[in-house]
Amino acid sequence: MKKKASVVLTAFVFAELAVAGGAAEFRVVRNEAGLARLSFTCSSPRVTRFDVDVNGVWSGSVAVPPRRGTNSCEIVFDAVMRKGVNVVCARNGEPVLPEICAFRAWTVCPSRDLETDRWQAAIDAAANAGGGRVAIPAGRHLVGCLELRSNVELHLEKGAVLEGAVGLENYRIWSLPCSEGTWSAIVAGIGVTNVAITGCGEIFGNGGAWPLPGRSSGNQEGLRARGIFFADSKHVRLEDFLLRDTACWGCVFKCVDGLVARRVRIDNHSNYNNDGFDIEASNALFESCDVDASDDAFVFKSNNAGFVVENVLVTNCVARSHCNAYKFGTASHGTMRKVKFIDCEACPPRRDFTVKTEKSLHGAAKGEPFWSRRRGYDFYPNGSGIASLVVECVDGGAVEDILFENIRVSGAMVPLFIRGGTRSGRHNAVPPGTSYFIRNVTMRNIRGEAADWTASSISGVEGCRVSDITLENIDIVCRGAGKERSLDAMSRPVPDVSHAYPEATMFRHILPAYGLYVDRVDGLKANNVSFRLRTGDVDSRPPVFFAPPMAGCAL
Repeated sequence: MKKKASVVLTAFVFAELAVAGGAAEFRVVRNEAGLARLSFTCSSPRVTRFDVDVNGVWSGSVAVPPRRGTNSCEIVFDAVMRKGVNVVCARNGEPVLPEICAFRAWTVCPSRDLETDRWQAAIDAAANAGGGRVAIPAGRHLVGCLELRSNVELHLEKGAVLEGAVGLENYRIWSLPCSEGTWSAIVAGIGVTNVAITGCGEIFGNGGAWPLPGRSSGNQEGLRARGIFFADSKHVRLEDFLLRDTACWGCVFKCVDGLVARRVRIDNHSNYNNDGFDIEASNALFESCDVDASDDAFVFKSNNAGFVVENVLVTNCVARSHCNAYKFGTASHGTMRKVKFIDCEACPPRRDFTVKTEKSLHGAAKGEPFWSRRRGYDFYPNGSGIASLVVECVDGGAVEDILFENIRVSGAMVPLFIRGGTRSGRHNAVPPGTSYFIRNVTMRNIRGEAADWTASSISGVEGCRVSDITLENIDIVCRGAGKERSLDAMSRPVPDVSHAYPEATMFRHILPAYGLYVDRVDGLKANNVSFRLRTGDVDSRPPVFFAPPMAGCAL
């Protein structure tokens, strides 16, 4: 019988240090290194957010929930500490000192019945012998983090289930220079070469048993394990296995050069931030993969401005998502270029997940499906995704030479979304005056339908213009918004959302076209482009709307 992880008070000494600028520091003396649970009790109604770091490493952030009847609230973090003296810093965004009434620290003990040591020893032995295959036999195998070594293949035999234990206490946690926050995963490879995960078995993340972030607590991505994580590595091969229900993102690549993923299936619907592939890689191939995710399915990112994401082919793949099927961004600090999507499909997700906690994001209650009951948007149809084909650049980098060809789209509110923006409110936000771009994006032979009346859009801002966009052989069936709603959309201006988080629904109301809205685009070429209403639908908006000063252009 599996025993739950326990939390035990350890010997520690803390003392509050000098405080200034809305920050409080504590010294924590630990008998041994490991995961600790930190608890802050705050009595100030003026404190709206906590950011915590330990020994200079960011451990997470949390929004303080509204307090009714009392000013006091408890904020809990998990963080890795070293043996000896640790400096814990709690900050907030207010120019006043957080009134912390109490602070505690516990040791978090790992789960029992783990097979982590057994399989890690096998991986290490294979590496020490010069390389080889470690085969996981049929059956359930409970593990924390398995670290792949260079020249080692982890093979999941048919019927094998590598199950991730619940709780960060079971995992090694990394903080990498090229990444934000901390990282943990069921299978990880850091600085490795020539590695593989293969076989017809399964990696099961047990994500539904992990806490779901509360409505006011932020995403807390660093407090939940990913499924697979590779960083600063070369020649990675993934084939044939199923990755299912992780606690956070599914399969993550950070600065990986040389990557092949064939026939990999990801079914990720159990928690918040359930992405499929998060890709910061070069010289990569994704072939015949099937991703069904609550969050983004295939998402390209750039957190390290020194690493170029380039020369990637995604072919014969299927992407199903409650968010975005094929996406560039949001993270876009460096360059992403020469990426092709050919002969792929964007579809509705097959399933949702049921909320297991009392409170969750976007108003879904315990026992309710999460995404199909989402109330975060004004017009989120039950069960659909946000967008099918998405190209974003909002963090000062560059996105160029992107091709989408022979793509079938359905099941999302917005079929096409290209957005240049200036995302703000982040510690690494774009400095004022920075010029960056999206250019040379081609969408050819795109056919399908929209699941809502929001409309596709191509738009930029003065700091990040969009240029040289080619649309060819586009046939999209659109939803009519009805006479009253569509007339209202045409009568009011599109709001300025230049600094907002980029999303196809970011304009917060339907756009003044039922097909395509275009704003601040330099060089738009179109050939055989059709946005047409579904039979029987009514909409007073035109199929395409060009915002001034582009008025007068035509497709």
